[in-house]
Parts: sequence; structure tokens; C-alpha cells
Amino acid sequence: MKSALLASGAFSVLLILAACQRPADEPPKPSPATDAVQAFFSGYKGNFREADPTYLSGGLKAALQATSDGEKQSAERVKASDFPNDKPQILEGEIFSGLYEGFTSFQAGQENVKDGQATVEVRFRNEHYGVDWTDEVVLIEENGWKIDDVRYIGKKAGLLSLREVLQDFESAVAAEAATSSSAP
Repeated sequence: MKSALLASGAFSVLLILAACQRPADEPPKPSPATDAVQAFFSGYKGNFREADPTYLSGGLKAALQATSDGEKQSAERVKASDFPNDKPQILEGEIFSGLYEGFTSFQAGQENVKDGQATVEVRFRNEHYGVDWTDEVVLIEENGWKIDDVRYIGKKAGLLSLREVLQDFESAVAAEAATSSSAP
């Protein structure tokens, strides 16, 4: 009787352990950082001015706002200049991925989390140009995972990251402002 009871108990433990195991063919669940990347790019339509701010860090939101403000200021300076038909400083092209023409599909890949920062590799595709590349989305923990930068590791863009693009644009707007204020 004792051995039957032990066998029954051991069988019960095995059943419980088996029930807790994930089936081998079921993929692992994405983490919250990967979920944030998936949600952002699923809703993103290619215009950074309309990017969903809920998925962006405070620093990145501020940098994007500064870029939008710089575009408006440049347009006002050009309109008030001696050459009102000149083109103002405008940030053109895709900035949330490393191909100027943008992407038509994406797939989140490997994730690495360390010290309150996560990186998620994202495989992009542009069907029209037949181009595939991988970039790395950098997230920070800020009331949930928020996108803080995109590193263009696919080397499709001339610059190295989203933040670098924004800084480069800010410098161009500042140079334009300095030039227009020093003009006679």
C-alpha cells in the first residue's frame, strides 16, 4: 500500500511538472521591451511627426519636438528672407529605421536587457527596393520600456543613429539661424 501511495504521489508530481512545461513547439513569449517595439512599429506610418509618443522616452519626445520646432522656425525665416521661395530646413526620409525610403515590413528579433536599458534587433524589409536590413532599437525603462534611439547597424543610412540624425538636423537649423541673423 505504501509503495502504491508513493508511486501515485510521484506520478502526480510528474503530471504537475509536465503541465507547467511549455510545449516544445510553442515559441517563447516576447518580453515587455520587445512588445513595445512591436506595438510602436505596428502603428507607425513613416512620419516621425505622427509617431505614437506613448512608446517614446521623454528625451526622444523632446528631441523630436525640437526638430519639429526647428522646421517651423526655418520655414518662418525663409518666408521672411529675401528669398522666400527657397526650401526651408526639413527633416526628410525615414528616421526610425536605417533606410531613407523606409520599410514595408519588420520583425522584432533578439533582445538584450542590461542595467535598465534594452536593445531589440529589428529586421526590416522594403519590398519596393528589395532591401532587407537589421537595425537595433534602444529602449530605456521609463514607466515601462520606451524607445530612446535606433542604431542603424544595417549601414543603409549615412548616419549612425536616430539621435545622430536629430542632432545633425539641429546643427543645420542653428547654422541657418546664425547665418540669417548675421545677414545685413
